Amino acid sequence: MPHDAKNPLLQVTSDDVGNWFDKFGEIYHLTLGESMHCGLWFPPDAPVPQGLDMAAMSSEAQDRYTDYLVSTLDPKPGQRVLDIGCGTGRPALRLAQQRDVRVTGISVSKEQIAAASRLADEHGLTDRLTFEFADATRLPYEDESFDCAWFVESLCHMDRAKGLAEAWRVLKPGASLLVLESVVTGELTPSDIAVFETVFAANTPPTLPDFFDLVGKTGFHTLEFKDLSANLAMTMNVLALGCYDRRAEFAERFGADFIEGMIAGLPGMREVLVRKTRFFLAMLRKPAA
Repeated sequence: MPHDAKNPLLQVTSDDVGNWFDKFGEIYHLTLGESMHCGLWFPPDAPVPQGLDMAAMSSEAQDRYTDYLVSTLDPKPGQRVLDIGCGTGRPALRLAQQRDVRVTGISVSKEQIAAASRLADEHGLTDRLTFEFADATRLPYEDESFDCAWFVESLCHMDRAKGLAEAWRVLKPGASLLVLESVVTGELTPSDIAVFETVFAANTPPTLPDFFDLVGKTGFHTLEFKDLSANLAMTMNVLALGCYDRRAEFAERFGADFIEGMIAGLPGMREVLVRKTRFFLAMLRKPAA
């Protein structure tokens, strides 16, 4: 994948991300469930349990996570919500089902948009749930056309500055923006950086000061900040178990080179996530005019 020498945090382009998820994105459904994101194994305001029943927790974690995000964003009836990096549409679906809002989801993966559109049709929600192929750094929407938005683990797949700037542009004054993001807390080696590119089709996380600097330069105010790192670590453990358990099946479906490379990268991925990054939720707001 081409790198941007001027910005070492950029390893992937929108085409890279779209092509990766078109080819390999289904592996997340097959190992983690219907959604394309982390599971909320440990609510941020509750203590982390010492004993875990994986089978009981895994079926509920992703939907619990989405429900928590819906309640945190808290859109009002009739509002227009933008899901930036919508995956295959389940979070947007739950948002539309729970709140009387109109949701527009975008992705650079044509396969994801097709799957998300089928989901909206199957649930009879095409009047309030729309999915479109679009680049988050070049949104095809008018200024100040959305009441709120979220990046559910998707900001890492793009130029963060451009993604935040476009979100700012299309959000109305006073609108909320929910961001799920990782930051680095230790020095990354070249092999660490390769983990983000090859396993996640993602760019290298910023440091926490750099993230807040980027948010401030864009113009957003930070309202809330919560650490969800334990949830991401647990989700990656489930992903690893799924890959090992279905190794032969995945080799046939995705190609032996891909699955063997992913399995080989899992220990390094775990090391980077647990020891050199933190994962958090940030609630931002565009100041009222």
